[in-house]
Amino acid sequence: MSRFTQEELRQRAFERAAWVLRHFWEEQQDKAPGKADVHSRLFDTLVYDIPVKGKSKNGGGHKEHLVPCALLRDHAFKMFWDGKSEEDVAEMLRRLLCIAHITPAEARLLDNELGLKTKMPDGWDFETGSVMARLEAAGILLELKD
Repeated sequence: MSRFTQEELRQRAFERAAWVLRHFWEEQQDKAPGKADVHSRLFDTLVYDIPVKGKSKNGGGHKEHLVPCALLRDHAFKMFWDGKSEEDVAEMLRRLLCIAHITPAEARLLDNELGLKTKMPDGWDFETGSVMARLEAAGILLELKD
């Protein structure tokens, strides 16, 4: 049995991801600000239990990050450039790093037809924007997980 609760493990995962991003940022400071030269899928390894918001009412078959990983990575780098702490980045990830299970057709709609593969809808904001904004723009409805 683990000595950590599920919630403690999840928090440690977000803190670990922030720590790793901070190190990548420190190593890349000689590059232009905003340049994040690290694969965006690092979250899938560092946060092994990414929270699931729900499943499309049309079915599943595709794991979709609600806020694209590339945006989260780039925003973390921006936060570090702006003097924010690892704790600030961990909290941002806690709020925005989550997935939903959608159909492959819904994934194609998001990525190709709406052009939202690596971005959020116009006007979306990291501080106040809904994590569900991409799905809402595509009309994808979820059966929310408890």
